[in-house]
Amino acid sequence: MRAICPGDAALAASPGRWLLLSYRKVKTMLKIKKKRDILTVLVFLLPAVIIYTVFQIIPLVQSGYFSVTNWNGIAGSAIEFVGLENFKTIFRSPDFLLALRNMFKMVVFSVLFHTPIALLLAVALNTRCRGFRFFKAMYFVPTVFPLSAVGLMWYFIFMPTGAVNAFLDAVGLQNLVTPWLVNEGTAMNSIIFVNVWAGIGYYMVILLAGLTSIPEDVYEAAAIDGAGPVKKFFCVTVPMLKDVIFVCILIDIMGSVKVFDLVYAMTGGGPNGLTNLPTTLLYNEAFKYKHYGQGSAIGIVILIICLAGTLITNLIQSRMKKND
Repeated sequence: MRAICPGDAALAASPGRWLLLSYRKVKTMLKIKKKRDILTVLVFLLPAVIIYTVFQIIPLVQSGYFSVTNWNGIAGSAIEFVGLENFKTIFRSPDFLLALRNMFKMVVFSVLFHTPIALLLAVALNTRCRGFRFFKAMYFVPTVFPLSAVGLMWYFIFMPTGAVNAFLDAVGLQNLVTPWLVNEGTAMNSIIFVNVWAGIGYYMVILLAGLTSIPEDVYEAAAIDGAGPVKKFFCVTVPMLKDVIFVCILIDIMGSVKVFDLVYAMTGGGPNGLTNLPTTLLYNEAFKYKHYGQGSAIGIVILIICLAGTLITNLIQSRMKKND
């Protein structure tokens, strides 16, 4: 047994001092616990931070550096600092301006079709109709395959002797038969169609998850007020899914800006560069023509476009929340 010291007796005689000592002990224990928690969190975060730094931060910094240099991409060759000359060169290039127009066209049509169609499908499947699990799986299947495989499949479908032209010929629409991926008027539109088709299932699943979080009481209250299915959709479903819809739009914008494998598998940027996107142009400039500086400059432009799209979408979302 520990001997009682005068300090202990004084504390026992003074409840206020005893409480102060207890507070200090608890505070010290919490500090130790917080330090241990911080160390535990850092240990678990360290692998992810290392991977993110190696594969994201370092390449980003290197791209920024190479974008202001003239280099052929071969290790050991001379690197010449040229400032903003690479950016001036790409913005003077008709090929890059055409690639930007194709990219914005891809973004606009993806946003216009992906989320609305996915929302309608999600609402239909959320009714738990007969066979809804089968249809949910069927709509999601294109999302499972890599875009390169999807592009290759549709390349064979759109071939001059492919399934589309064979079907048109079989039903007597020979005047519509065309080389879809070679014709200047249909090549880019065919790629946009495939991009929309391949992505609907992904956004459908996100929206379906959002629909399950809407309480049934809200729909019952709307039904009591005399709201029909259409009114419930526009007055209940869409407003309560607003944040989820914005997330889908944001993901769609970022994904459409960075599309590469689909175009590369279907047309390779042809015919005559008419279906090039900034991503395919980046690949060609950096790895095909050995203009590593210009390729890096295109990559920085793509990054700026992604950041601008994110900021604009978040700004619109925050203003709509303030108005609400």
